[in-house]
Amino acid sequence: MKTIKIYLLIIGMTALINNTTVAGALDGLTINNSNADLNNYLKQHDEGWFAYSIPAAENTRSMCCFNKGKQAVCDLSKNQHDYGSSNDNKLTENINIFVNLKQGQVRRILPVGDHCEVKSDGSTVDWLTAVDEQQSISWLKTSVTANIEERHNDSLYVLSLHQSTAAAEALYKLAKHNVNHYSEQAIFWLGQRQQDGFKHLESLYQSLPHGELRHSLNFALSENNNAASKQLLREIAQNDPDQEQQADAIFWLSQSDDTTDLPDFLIHLIDLSDSPTVKEKAIFSLSQIGTDEANGQLMKLVKDHTDAKVREKALFWLAQNDPESAQYSAIELLKSKRQESEQENAVFVLSQLPNDTAVTALFEIVKGDYNRSIKKKALFWLSQSDDEDTLKQLEEIL
Repeated sequence: MKTIKIYLLIIGMTALINNTTVAGALDGLTINNSNADLNNYLKQHDEGWFAYSIPAAENTRSMCCFNKGKQAVCDLSKNQHDYGSSNDNKLTENINIFVNLKQGQVRRILPVGDHCEVKSDGSTVDWLTAVDEQQSISWLKTSVTANIEERHNDSLYVLSLHQSTAAAEALYKLAKHNVNHYSEQAIFWLGQRQQDGFKHLESLYQSLPHGELRHSLNFALSENNNAASKQLLREIAQNDPDQEQQADAIFWLSQSDDTTDLPDFLIHLIDLSDSPTVKEKAIFSLSQIGTDEANGQLMKLVKDHTDAKVREKALFWLAQNDPESAQYSAIELLKSKRQESEQENAVFVLSQLPNDTAVTALFEIVKGDYNRSIKKKALFWLSQSDDEDTLKQLEEIL
């Protein structure tokens, strides 16, 4: 269902660069090799560009700059705003990190993969050959908490690209700080770490207090391909005592790539829960799946469910997916002589169907064996039309 394309603003972003790619991809750069480690270099320099390279996390797509949707050369002398990676990009073994300093502050961080060209007219880049992953992770984590950047997302993104499990641990600790302006982003990037992100998301779910930050775990779990992530998301949807957390989890389940047996699970939730919020979100999520099975379950809800509000919501969302089935279900509901408010809603749903279908259905109600109040509603919705043929038919009846 989802093909994830992450495009990030290039301003303020740290870049990871690998010395194995210097030939070719970095032909446009003047490079000064340095054997200084990261900490010593930062003590001695406060202006200009430096770069280093670390191994990429497994199955990382090569990130690069883009121009009008097409991959382009990353120019260090310009602020290119389209940046990221997509499922179409080749896998990269390394993350090549470029960092720009100005008056001792990090002004820009740009991570690029092995398959991205980088240039900078007139600038020399100090290439640090002695930086290891642990140094990089520690520095990036500190850059978030010390607020040395205007934007935290860049350092967090780069952290998520590191191969070492220490990167996931660093993201976990930043998330656990429960500081919304960077903890929520740390949770998102943990969700992108397919190999080791889940255990940290699970731990955060167990330890974070109820609230907005904890809610963001739902999306992160939906983005993580670990089967245990989807199972935990279902457990949240079914059992979490926070109804907002439940409802949000239900929605993200419907957005996942694998919706196998999800319609049955959602129907079970509707029957199990006493919460109108949970019921409504489950019905909406059922409509988001978009399969014949899911639409069939919506039709069953309209026909058979004992809760009038459930029938009403199911009919509304069925109309968005399958107007023909919604028309049939609405007419059957009108024939069943249910309570007047529900019948009025069925007429409204019919009025929202594609024009010819709506007009035909409403005229059938006006001419059919229905009570007066329902016919009046059908006449009202017909009178809102600006179609000449519809208005002429209406004049003939009146």
